[in-house]
Amino acid sequence: MNKWMTGTMVVGGLLAAHGVAQAQSSVQVYGLLSAGIGYVSDEGKGSRTHALSGTNQNPRIGFRGQEDLGNGTKAVFVLENGFNVMTGTASQSGRLFGRQSYVGLSSNDKGTLTLGRQYEAVKDLLGPVVIASNGVHIGDNDNGYNNLRVQNAVKYVSPNISNLSFTGLYGFSENPEDSNRNRVYSMGAGYKVDAFSWAVAYTKMDRPNSPDAPNGAIGNDYGSSLLIFNKSAVKGAGVDSQAIAGTGGFYNVGKTKFGALYTNVRYHYLDQSNLTLQNVDLNVNHKLTEALNLGASYFFTTGKYDVINKTPKWHQVNFQADYFLSKRTDIAITWSYQKAAGDATFARVFGFGASGGKTQSVLIAGMRHYF
Repeated sequence: MNKWMTGTMVVGGLLAAHGVAQAQSSVQVYGLLSAGIGYVSDEGKGSRTHALSGTNQNPRIGFRGQEDLGNGTKAVFVLENGFNVMTGTASQSGRLFGRQSYVGLSSNDKGTLTLGRQYEAVKDLLGPVVIASNGVHIGDNDNGYNNLRVQNAVKYVSPNISNLSFTGLYGFSENPEDSNRNRVYSMGAGYKVDAFSWAVAYTKMDRPNSPDAPNGAIGNDYGSSLLIFNKSAVKGAGVDSQAIAGTGGFYNVGKTKFGALYTNVRYHYLDQSNLTLQNVDLNVNHKLTEALNLGASYFFTTGKYDVINKTPKWHQVNFQADYFLSKRTDIAITWSYQKAAGDATFARVFGFGASGGKTQSVLIAGMRHYF
């Protein structure tokens, strides 16, 4: 066989292999739209009505892809943009792909390794319990509602091993002089068998959104006014570190799902003061009919400031009726009531302004459509 024929066969084989790889590649465009109207009983200067984006779930549009590399291994990527339906503007501080942006490799027996802007372990493993509550712990202090994502992150998720899975993440500081500034490390484990699932998770953020490491693991999302504990109550100083530890899960009984969650959050501020918050979350969701889901939950948050010796507390209940017009479209009515107790001076249901008194109730009607 001459060299020309040999070369032709090699090139032909490479092109054929490339064609197979292309045939086994896929890219999915997906998204979610959600908007509605909200009424709040007391928002500092009386009641108010708002046009709201993300009443049922935060809007997004994304691209998800994979390529089969053979032997159970795939190249994977996700690019996901968040936006405001009512205004058309980008969320996550105007980022193009602020919700998620990562690329990596996934193996059936070795797990998944990804790099980019990603979710940490508390959101991945404990966030579903918060979402099932149809509410948010005050100030989203434990990141159960996913207001904080980790940039410059390397993340590993294990395959399922005897009903157990593990995850770990490290977000780089990008500060050449001090790698502890604006870094994140996170880990967790989940167990699932039949109708029972349970998880534990821990995330530590060191000097989040530090001006000395502006391109580090936690970006300017940390400066959001919704995160009401990101400043010291003593001198208004920023956060030196935030540590979140928690455990929770679900148990299904027929058409009813019960959820429970406990999280412990410790803020250490730059003025050397500390705040510890503990959240307890109990929820239940029942599929009354094929189209109608009913949910109820109770939150209790207790805090402790060491320097000023104050113990704020908050109670919150949430009720929701969610009716599916089709597999892709639903409408929901949600009512939340929060009461400040202990040394807390205001109530603040997440997404709204602080109350003038110690109670606040919110009624929301909204629509959601998947595509």
